[in-house]
Amino acid sequence: MHGNTHPLFPVHVLHVDDDPHILEITRAFLERSGNIRVFSCSSVKEAFAQLTEHPADVFISDYEMPEMSGLELLQTIRGHGCDIPFILFTGRGRESVAMSAINSGATFYVQKGGDPRSQYAELSDKVMKAYRQYRDQLKIRHLSRIFQVLREVSDTIHGNEGKEEIFGRLCSRITSEPGYQNMHIVLFDTNGNVTKVYHAGLEDQIRRYLSYVRAGNRTSCYTKALQHQSGPVICAPDETCSSCPFYSDHINGYTLTVRLEHAGTVFGILSVTLDHGLAEDPDEQALFVDVAREISYGLHYFHFQEEHTEMEKLIGTNKKLDILNTITRHDIKNELTVQLFYYDNLLELSKKYPEIEADVKELGISLNNVQEHLMFSDVYQKIGIQKPQWLSIDRIIENITHAHGFGSVTILHTTGPLEVYTDPMFGKIIINLVENALMHGCRVSTIQIRFVEQVDCGLLIIEDDGMGIPDTKKKIIFERGVGRNTGL
Repeated sequence: MHGNTHPLFPVHVLHVDDDPHILEITRAFLERSGNIRVFSCSSVKEAFAQLTEHPADVFISDYEMPEMSGLELLQTIRGHGCDIPFILFTGRGRESVAMSAINSGATFYVQKGGDPRSQYAELSDKVMKAYRQYRDQLKIRHLSRIFQVLREVSDTIHGNEGKEEIFGRLCSRITSEPGYQNMHIVLFDTNGNVTKVYHAGLEDQIRRYLSYVRAGNRTSCYTKALQHQSGPVICAPDETCSSCPFYSDHINGYTLTVRLEHAGTVFGILSVTLDHGLAEDPDEQALFVDVAREISYGLHYFHFQEEHTEMEKLIGTNKKLDILNTITRHDIKNELTVQLFYYDNLLELSKKYPEIEADVKELGISLNNVQEHLMFSDVYQKIGIQKPQWLSIDRIIENITHAHGFGSVTILHTTGPLEVYTDPMFGKIIINLVENALMHGCRVSTIQIRFVEQVDCGLLIIEDDGMGIPDTKKKIIFERGVGRNTGL
């Protein structure tokens, strides 16, 4: 029996009858269209042997045979869990046999006798109808199982298991379904380097494949999937695949490959090798894309969790450093208070001894610089202590305008509802930029703050109508010690 659900021709029919003439005539009539191929058997024993060599799509059997009746043959086949279509082809006037056959699981019952052309036309029609019905049933069952896998993926992603367990088991679960030969998930970093491969059904080839992709090579399926914007890439085995480490498996099946992407981030690719009929089926492709979508969301979810964990660790470290810095700065301030007391004494004394006045003033400048450094460290150490928040730029600017006196300078802002996910200290940056514009711009009358949205980013622009910054200093103005009145 074929593992795919998509109608493929010719339909393979296994016909068992103890009459060689019936076998010959049946084959001649059924094979005329070219859509049916008949394997004839003159005994039940021969039929069972034939099944092992030539899997059948439809079974046709006579009723009266020496070894076993057609009804007993049907019951035996069904008893072994085989549900391929079964057509009982026997003489007229056996309605009771027909009822027993249908009750035992026969698909159709066709009577022999009468006009051969109409009789075999009916038989041919029943073969094709039984075949299509069976394929539809297989497809429904198969898609139901894949849909169940899809639900399992969604459920397990939000469970307590780790990424390794979830995606490893997912590959095994998919390949346990009929028609799927193997599956692999390839993940890579932002530079395109392969970081992890999850797989099932590829145990013999996976080591060679890992060496292949980590050396910078990409299979044709892999490359096409990354370039394809929507839907899976369907690859039939051809000469372009001969260098692929999976070629020995791929040569007997097609591949569906799709890139794993969520919210604009590409995590890697998902690929399965499966029968031709499944690969070409639109419903199969749609479910495969849904599976890829769930995996992509799972990867995004785990990536977010990892980032959150790292952020929590960083915030914890920063809090410890904050405590240490606060204690250290407190001690330095105490020492600085003592030094300022002696500086005031020296300043008074320098009036009597002019020769030390210059040195005392330099000492005062140095002490003032120490105070500025302490002020800077007090503000700077607060960065990274709190979790990022969504901050309204409009609200930050309004607060700055009301809290700081900027004289006759007008601050214009057209950022609208713009919010930035960032450190709560972000407002201090804007304050410093405005204060620096006023300090160094000399003739500033207007400061404009606006937002420009671009294709993949946005720009928050703060500009003034002052004298501007010399070109030679534009790249270094944020370095410590550059310019006049250096500080925050």
